[in-house]
Amino acid sequence: MSYLLVSVIPMLLLWSNIVSMLEGHMLEQRQLEIRSLSTQFATTLSTGNYIGDVTARPIPNQEMLGASRSRDVRIIVVDEMATVLFDSSMGAEVGSTWATPGIMQALDGSHHYFISDDLDTLLEIAPILAEGGGIAGAVMMSQSAIDDRVLIETINDLTVNFIVLLGLIVAALVLLIAGWFIGPMKRILSSMSKISDGHLEERINLKGKDEFSFLGLAINDMTDKLSKVETARQEFVSNVSHELKTPLSSIKVLSESLLLQEDVESEVYREFFTDVTAEVDRMTNIVNELLTLVRMDEVELPLNISNFNLNKMLEEVIKRLKPLASEREIEVEFAPLRQVSLDADEMKISLAISNLVENAIKYNNAGGLVKIILDADNKSAFITVADTGVGISEENQTKVYSRFFRVDKGRDRETGGTGLGLAITHKTILLHKGSIKLTSKEEEGSTFVVRIPIHSRS
Repeated sequence: MSYLLVSVIPMLLLWSNIVSMLEGHMLEQRQLEIRSLSTQFATTLSTGNYIGDVTARPIPNQEMLGASRSRDVRIIVVDEMATVLFDSSMGAEVGSTWATPGIMQALDGSHHYFISDDLDTLLEIAPILAEGGGIAGAVMMSQSAIDDRVLIETINDLTVNFIVLLGLIVAALVLLIAGWFIGPMKRILSSMSKISDGHLEERINLKGKDEFSFLGLAINDMTDKLSKVETARQEFVSNVSHELKTPLSSIKVLSESLLLQEDVESEVYREFFTDVTAEVDRMTNIVNELLTLVRMDEVELPLNISNFNLNKMLEEVIKRLKPLASEREIEVEFAPLRQVSLDADEMKISLAISNLVENAIKYNNAGGLVKIILDADNKSAFITVADTGVGISEENQTKVYSRFFRVDKGRDRETGGTGLGLAITHKTILLHKGSIKLTSKEEEGSTFVVRIPIHSRS
């Protein structure tokens, strides 16, 4: 409808104005034509004494008959008494008196112009001057404008038909274009409705290189990411259930073993309850680290930014983990290349680096080495944690930051790991607008390089 209103209706309005202008122009041209002709013959008849001398009339009469036939004009000549002396229409009115208002006005010395109400007849009357002065008579020109009117009406009908036909063509084209637009949009909306209902396997298949195809590709890409998020969520729930189920199962087995035994010695109770406590501690660690990750997933997690000495913080982390390293016969070496003052959340950065160093100790070989290097430039601090441990395969290097992911699940349970440490570290570094990179080779060790902006941009 909008296309029709914008294209067809203005054409109709424009054409109605054009028709009116064309009709006015044609009438004006006819008026000028008969006025010129009436003035010409009025002058001719005046100089030839046409009114007073009967013998002077044949030649002008022939000229007026010729002009009447060639111009399709009726010419009537009257004398000063309004008696018709000449009528180009076979002399029909010769001898009669035509004392019409127009002729009387011309006999008074003024030109008279008249158009009938139906615009079908044009009339021009010019006075004929006498040789000695005064008015000798008048010459009247009348012409039919019916042919012009018929021509205008024909043109008008043809144009209206053309505009109507054009409107139908435009309507058909608009419907085709609308179908071309609406068809893909309906398919997109239908697929999006299914996706919103949870059918994440739904995909939009649109071929081409137009905007709808690009929109379909964008929605498919978004759906792929949603599917990955949903898969990750399901894996997360499954992993949480599994991680909590294991210590619960152990506690249940230990408690049932005690209940089924009679006259159990106190040492056995102590041993069993020590194992139960260890399993409870493990569950507590899992829950605490999950809570930490949940808080980090908040859109606007507040960071307690403060300026602190990064060298000192790293020394405290190493000091805390020295007993664990000594227990496993691991040497920990700290190599600060410069003093670094950092604007960051000290507690969260400390936890993140602690996870890296603790993993480097736990997954190292007996007698191995963990080396921590601190360096910086004008914009960022760089913390390198390298070990000589078991290493990580290339296919697993992209998964190490996933929650509950373990390279060696059996070894993780021996070391008490939850599979959440690197996920927390990764999230913490990203919150500080930093980055973390891993290079590793199986049985040769792993190296993590952490970059943190020195000045906070939050």
